[in-house]
Amino acid sequence: MIFVPIGVDCDVAYLLNKYNFRKMSLPFDWNVSYTGVAKCIDSDFNEYTAPLNESRVNKYNVYFHHDFEFQSLLIVDKEKYARRCDRLLNILKENNETSGEHIMFIRKGHLCRHHDEQGAAYSDIMKDICEAECLDNILLNKYPNLKYKIILILGCTKCFNQDTTYKSNSENIEIYNCIHDDEARGKLFEECLFNVCNSSNT
Repeated sequence: MIFVPIGVDCDVAYLLNKYNFRKMSLPFDWNVSYTGVAKCIDSDFNEYTAPLNESRVNKYNVYFHHDFEFQSLLIVDKEKYARRCDRLLNILKENNETSGEHIMFIRKGHLCRHHDEQGAAYSDIMKDICEAECLDNILLNKYPNLKYKIILILGCTKCFNQDTTYKSNSENIEIYNCIHDDEARGKLFEECLFNVCNSSNT
């Protein structure tokens, strides 16, 4: 099983690392992907790191929170992300051609605070389920033999209800409800992610 973090922020990569599920660096590990993950993969990450606006956000609405801050490191940062993008594309291509390892894409759904970041520029961030379904359609078309799951763990109390079971029509998408009003949400998210990854690895 290959685990691929796809946002919304670095929490997924951090927890995969904490529990030794993360084996490599990939494009969405340490940034904030408000939207656009599906478009990145559909375009083979074309112009993923250029041009960036003054807030270090690319044309796919991915915010490079930890990178591209210093002029002296721009080339290093670009090369780093080029390697990560190539690595993920090679994983998808190779496992599509060989029907090899299963891929698990994991996304932490947006939280209330993400509505207000970047000057509230990303109002469509609330479409977590639609974005997952868009990614599913792109993967089906580009990599028809790929064996994968998309895990979406919801968390925003503004957009989703704590007591509602959310489902997708796609058998490739699993949605988990970790919506909670207080600090317990972080613990719920961590437990959910660990249980999903651990069960898929056994």
